[in-house]
This record gives sequence, C-alpha cells and structure tokens, in this order.
Amino acid sequence: MICVVRFALAGFALLALAGAAGAEEDNGALLVDLFAKVCAPKPARPSQVERIATGLGFVSDGGPITAEMERGPKIDLLYSAKLIRRGERIGSMTAYFAGPDDAPSVSCSVSAVGVSTETLPGLIETSLKARERADKPSNDDNHRLASWRVGAGSGDTLDMSAWRTSPHRASISISYYALKR
Repeated sequence: MICVVRFALAGFALLALAGAAGAEEDNGALLVDLFAKVCAPKPARPSQVERIATGLGFVSDGGPITAEMERGPKIDLLYSAKLIRRGERIGSMTAYFAGPDDAPSVSCSVSAVGVSTETLPGLIETSLKARERADKPSNDDNHRLASWRVGAGSGDTLDMSAWRTSPHRASISISYYALKR
C-alpha cells in the first residue's frame, strides 16, 4: 500500500512539473492589449499617458507628472513605468514627448517578457489592425524585427522588436506628432 501511495505521489509530482513546464505563459496578448490602451490612442500630453498607465497597474519610475512639466513653449519629458505581477516585472512602458507644446513629437513603447515571437505578429495584425508588414533584417538570428502601417491615411508606422531567446522580451512602439484635441 505504501508503494502505491509513493508511486501515486511521484506521478502527481511529475504531472505538476510537466504542467508547469508546458504552461509557460505567453504574454503576447497582454503586450498587444497594453499597447492598444496606452500608445495606440496617441495621447497628446504626458499626463494622459501617466493616467492611462497608472489605471492599468503601471508604477512610475520617477515622480508624478506635474502641470509645470507640461507648460511652456516646448516639452521635453520622458515618462517611464513598470508593470509588476506576482512580484515579477513582466512589462514596462516609456513615452517621450519633445517639441512645441501644441504638437510635440511622441515616441511611445510598451514591452513585456514571456512573449512568443511566432504569435506576436499575428496578434499585432489582428488586434491593432496593422497592415503591410515589412520584416526587417537583424544582426542576430534570435532577434526579430518588423514594422506595419496603421491608421487610415495617417501614415503612422508601428514597430516590433522581439527576442526568440529567454526571457523572450518584445516591444511594440509608435512615433507620432501629438495634436491637442
């Protein structure tokens, strides 16, 4: 009887181990969703990015954005934040605003770990309505680069950078001119 119990426990342990190994999480859908909520709407002000990111659980790497930081003839501000789940950093985002107050240049990027380089392009095309994919050359076979056109007639380009090696980092970014709405 003791032998049967030991074999049963060993079997459960092997199943749990196999399940844990096979259940490595793909954060591709999370990355695309975060990008769609933070960067894709093309926020015009740093405080808008901060408000959206905070609402999604991101924690700023610096202090809060103040009205004085957004005031004046020119903006030059980098906002960065990280996303922590279950005690691990799974994502981050940055948004850089530079230029005149009424139409700054903005570079917005969201990144995550645990992302499949094989499924990410399809998620981008489906969820972000990206079109005309152009795969880009990379100096490293483990690094995948691509860009897409997004938006109706806007000519905006969305870029992807993804690593095939652990921890499978990937990022999606867009650059645009923010017009006050």
